[in-house]
Amino acid sequence: MTILLFVVGLVALIGGAEIFLKGVDRFGLKWGISPIVMGLTVVAFATGAPELAISIQAATTGSADLVLGNIIGSNIANILLILGFAALVGRLNITRRIIRIDVPIVIGVSLLLFFLALDGGLSGTDGMILMGGLVAYSVFTFIQIRREDADEKMLEVFETDTTADELADGAWFYIKNLGLLAIGLALIVKGSDLMVDSAVTLARVLGISELVIGLTIVSIGTSLPEVATSVAAVRRNNSDLAVANVMGSNLYNILLTLGLTLIIAPGVLQVSEAALYLDLPFMVAVSIACIPIFLAGLDLTKTDGAIFLFYYFTYLTYLVMDAMGSTLTADLKFAMLWFVIPATIIYMFVRLRERNRWSVIRSK
Repeated sequence: MTILLFVVGLVALIGGAEIFLKGVDRFGLKWGISPIVMGLTVVAFATGAPELAISIQAATTGSADLVLGNIIGSNIANILLILGFAALVGRLNITRRIIRIDVPIVIGVSLLLFFLALDGGLSGTDGMILMGGLVAYSVFTFIQIRREDADEKMLEVFETDTTADELADGAWFYIKNLGLLAIGLALIVKGSDLMVDSAVTLARVLGISELVIGLTIVSIGTSLPEVATSVAAVRRNNSDLAVANVMGSNLYNILLTLGLTLIIAPGVLQVSEAALYLDLPFMVAVSIACIPIFLAGLDLTKTDGAIFLFYYFTYLTYLVMDAMGSTLTADLKFAMLWFVIPATIIYMFVRLRERNRWSVIRSK
């Protein structure tokens, strides 16, 4: 029965993502808002709903480790799992705006969370600071939207899927497409709930800690809406929306989900040593690593996606091995530190040199 619920949730999730994106596409085109801004705002907020619901529920029932594990794990999964998987589906073009503005903001917010957690706890005051950051980011995004002209490229992206009748003025347009958004979002949230509930049930039977559950099963489950919407966006030849969805989701996870949870939850949310010395630094490192990887070719290739997925599943493997008390964790850390990470740095250096070489050729 648990496995059946997991499959039903997966089907609802994928179908809901396709329906939701169809509504987002039409609103973005009608209002002249680029896919990047739509991904950073509407799509990111909507696909972040499962993280918000689960975190508030967990905090009010005293499952502090599950809250923080959900946030940190989701942000790691958003970059490594979602972008990695999406890059295997199709090449992701990275705009300069993502590199110059959005990735640095994600890095700054991740560092803010890390510094707030250094004292071993997160309080309501910390939540107010995070919510203040959300207000600042919202104002910044509103200004960006006001300054942004209608994106002509977006018309090319959507013209094969959207007819003039579907963008006609009048109440029917809003009734129809708001209905698509509502149905799609409901399926996404319900599908995520079914998958997470069934997965957590299995994990607890196996005796895994709440922090590990949050970092692995729950974070993957609550990131599945982003997976579905990002892959659907790539299939619709809209990689801007896919990348912006990930960046926006990471921002909302910290600023809105964690900020609001800290304000609502009673007492101080304790930060475990494992989260402070491994998971939080890894989340920050993954965010920082986006800059050189994105800069290497202003895109994300299938090879890049495979590297992202390799790091993600290696991280999951380490968590599971550590939770089981395996003696092989030290060997895994040694291999990553002295072989895999240096090899990755060399690969990024080669890609950067290749990009510079082509730039010189084009300039001639």
